[in-house]
Amino acid sequence: MATTASDRAWDPRPACSAPRIAGLTIADWREPLTQEQVLERLGLRGDEFAERVFARSGVRERHLNLDPDFLARSLQGRSEQAEQELLEASIRAIDALEADMGSIGTVLSASLYSYGCPSLAHRLIEHYELPPGTDKYHVVGVGCMSAVPLVRLALPLLQADPGRGVLIVAAESMSSLLMPASPEDPRAKTVGSAIFGDGCAAALLRGDGEGSGPAILATQVHQVYGTHEAVSLRADSEDSYLHLARDLPDKAAEGLKPLVEDFLRTNHLDPAGIAHWMVHPGGRRIVECARDALELSDEDLATSWDALARHGNVGTPSIFYVLRDTIEQRKPSGGDYALAVTIGPGVTVGLMLLRF
Repeated sequence: MATTASDRAWDPRPACSAPRIAGLTIADWREPLTQEQVLERLGLRGDEFAERVFARSGVRERHLNLDPDFLARSLQGRSEQAEQELLEASIRAIDALEADMGSIGTVLSASLYSYGCPSLAHRLIEHYELPPGTDKYHVVGVGCMSAVPLVRLALPLLQADPGRGVLIVAAESMSSLLMPASPEDPRAKTVGSAIFGDGCAAALLRGDGEGSGPAILATQVHQVYGTHEAVSLRADSEDSYLHLARDLPDKAAEGLKPLVEDFLRTNHLDPAGIAHWMVHPGGRRIVECARDALELSDEDLATSWDALARHGNVGTPSIFYVLRDTIEQRKPSGGDYALAVTIGPGVTVGLMLLRF
């Protein structure tokens, strides 16, 4: 990659004593819309460019709020409803964990951007009546690569107090950004309209060996300098969209192979030792460019392709969707290594090594 700032990989411990993802759930809070339905509701039907992009996006359906009254509002006018929907989705995901909430020491929440305060973490702590002194942190603006920094934030907390779990909640309302089409729309807005969906995931991390989920052996983040404009939020009083540069997939994939190889080498592995690859389902070209850079096959990335097809790019919780599908569809054997690769604003790449 270009000149970078890279954090050192977290020093791994034996899988039996390493922190674990003890529980993982996702929550979709409305019926999915097909690509044809999204084209219709955004006023893009008949637009040759839009129809071509939608057809080639790799997305089959996604969960979105494109009701007429919601679409008629501005980004600011949608905030109260979006906040409530994210809270309700988070509660559904957390309830599905069936976790002992009394064992939670910290709540980490994240979304692409903040609607203000109180944060999602504040709201969840009050909803579950957790002790008033419960630590809570809300991360914004990290987007699609959020899973790795959230886990990195959790690791020292688990090391300091292994008996207290860390609850991670990654929630996204991409519906809040989508606006009806207008003749002046840039193509980047149309591209985003073709791939983004709403989603929410909850993960319980434990440092005491409890749970049967994968052990977290190592994590790393890697920022590519000079790429801030590759992913950016564009918003004014009338319009909003997430701008994705045309060369984003190439920038993200450039240098990805040596980055991954060095990360694995630090942890006494090579790519052949990875049984399960989980790449951010950010769009067709994101998956393709990562696949080619890492010399993988479509079968290697089957769960990434499936998550993209069934949910679109759900931003913050994206890689948790792929991990959930890997667990349910691939049924990893004990001892299998898995590598998660997240790609988000910055451009920043996140790596997380897991062992089942």
